[in-house]
Amino acid sequence: MVKEKREPSQLLEDFSLEPVPLSQRKSWVNLAVVWIGIAVVMSAIFRGMMIGLGLGKISSVVVSYLLGEIILIAMMGLAGYIGAKTGFSTPLIANFSFGRIGAILISLCIALSLIGWFGVQAAFFARTVQFYFGTHFPLPVFSFICGVLMMIPAIFGIRGLTVLSWVASPFMIIIFLWGIIKMGFHFLPSDTLISLALNHQPDPYPITLGAAASIVAGGFIVGATTSADIFRYARPRMKDIFLAAAIAMVASAFLHVVGSILAMNTGVYHERLPELIIDNQYLGLGFIGFLVLLLAQWTTNDSNIYSSALALNNIFRTKRWKVTIAAGIFASLFAALGILERLELFLIILTVSIGPIGGIFICDYYFLRRLRKNDFGKNAFSKINYKALGVYLISFLIGWMTSGHPFTLKIFPFSVFAFNGIISSIILYYTVMKIFPDKE
Repeated sequence: MVKEKREPSQLLEDFSLEPVPLSQRKSWVNLAVVWIGIAVVMSAIFRGMMIGLGLGKISSVVVSYLLGEIILIAMMGLAGYIGAKTGFSTPLIANFSFGRIGAILISLCIALSLIGWFGVQAAFFARTVQFYFGTHFPLPVFSFICGVLMMIPAIFGIRGLTVLSWVASPFMIIIFLWGIIKMGFHFLPSDTLISLALNHQPDPYPITLGAAASIVAGGFIVGATTSADIFRYARPRMKDIFLAAAIAMVASAFLHVVGSILAMNTGVYHERLPELIIDNQYLGLGFIGFLVLLLAQWTTNDSNIYSSALALNNIFRTKRWKVTIAAGIFASLFAALGILERLELFLIILTVSIGPIGGIFICDYYFLRRLRKNDFGKNAFSKINYKALGVYLISFLIGWMTSGHPFTLKIFPFSVFAFNGIISSIILYYTVMKIFPDKE
């Protein structure tokens, strides 16, 4: 039998505007490995350090991880199965749920979240270089310069750096595993840790179980909500998708635990992680620690800015490299303005702004079954779904008002505001669509 010859354009096709055929689907093990690579990032260490100081007790830390990871696994599994079943990417699903114009909002939310993460990593990169070389260059200016430098490879593509990230990730895991063994499990007193958390400036660390769980969820909520982008390449078996999601979140939880143990041992804030890794007073890894930190940050950050540029290009429709430069400069300004110090607030905004999007996807597919009936043809999408946008805004406000900014409303168990916004979007969207159904 002669194999059908494929055109070069077909070899580069990523099925962005059509379903991924079953012949191109991959095993759940393959996709689990991809998700592990995405989940093993430096920001998980940051979140672990914040939660360790904020809760002060390892038992509370573990419970917060369980709550946060359960939210993420549920979102990843349910949203991912939509992708596997339909074969469609998140932008196509968003076009159907929110309409063509409404989907622009989704692309903008995703792009801004990735730009924010780029700013966090660029500021941390600047601190790492500054600490190792002992320079006294103004940190805001240096953070901006580092952001611009980190952006450059993404202008030309990130394939080579993706390979480097697979090299850096195992070393990062080994280093941190060795670190917690060396440091041991002799923690500072709980009241001391909580006091440190409350004294962190400009934002205190989360000191309630619900807030800590929401911080865990917020750190990966974008990946969980857009998991259809990867799981559309999976065979549509729900148990396999949930298993892949659970394995990835276990890897993420490991890094969270490492961060908590290091912080609870030393009382060090997340911004001082370079000092903790490099300085002889703590782990004392010197140049090796410095190199691994740089590789892990740079490769992750180019992925951030590359993906944000793709999302923005869905709005502006221009040359990708131009969008990359504009996004990189904007993200570098975030770094200069101190987004690393405002990480807790950034994670809250991520949690309450991205979670309800996934809730509406889930409601459309599993409860209303609107997505199941649609063939995603050229005329499948409405111009704008005002009902979906209205529910999204209300759910965002519910999540925000229960997050402690500006005040806390304990209207759901544990006041887990990550859960509040998601469950609100599902309930409200279902109710609105039943009362005001689409016209045939």
